[in-house]
Amino acid sequence: MDDITRNVRYHLFQFYLRECRPPTVDELAQESGLQSSEIPPILQQLEDSHHIVLYKHESCAPTPIAMAHPFSHLPTPFVVSQGSRNWWANCAWCAFGLAAMLSPAKTTVSVRSGSIDKDLQFIIEDDKIECLSPQGDVNASDYCVHFSVPPSTWWRDVRFACGTIQFFASKQEAQDWPWKHAFHTRDILSMDQIWQLSKAWYHNKHEHDYDRKTPAEVEELYTRLGMTSDFWKS
Repeated sequence: MDDITRNVRYHLFQFYLRECRPPTVDELAQESGLQSSEIPPILQQLEDSHHIVLYKHESCAPTPIAMAHPFSHLPTPFVVSQGSRNWWANCAWCAFGLAAMLSPAKTTVSVRSGSIDKDLQFIIEDDKIECLSPQGDVNASDYCVHFSVPPSTWWRDVRFACGTIQFFASKQEAQDWPWKHAFHTRDILSMDQIWQLSKAWYHNKHEHDYDRKTPAEVEELYTRLGMTSDFWKS
């Protein structure tokens, strides 16, 4: 990534953190010290390298940015809050990833469980996760996250892939849900695995010097977290 593209990516993430939404082209140009006409090709470069997802039609919204993982411009059932700020995240992993980015300060992740009938709140502070439900406190370690789409094919339809990464109250619930709603059952991560993965993947994504992990680093991370099935192989 060249210096100008890196700078635009950095200011995009900083704007999103501050304003809780993606910037317009003019706003991103002002933040980056560039002309507005310089921004669209840089955004296209960032999409081509899978750093962001752009809307496919200019009339969709004032901003061209649909997704900048972990952020979603479109409303989702994953709401991450810290103080007076609130963001939509793309999926369960992105929600915890944004919490990791905001840590160690107290962050709330509010979700509608993939099981359809449960509202949950995860309170994350100082590397500890507490889970609340309308029924009262529950043991966060009982929950898990389901994945339908292997990483090697995520970018064929990344919004679909994100839509299948859901929280569940039990492994059995996570196994039943895909069969019930016509999705593939692929892999299920424990809460500890998804939190450790989220921290490793997202904690510094908003920083200027962020670089994506190399394939070797990804393989080492997956192995360390026990993600060794064929599902996680590229």
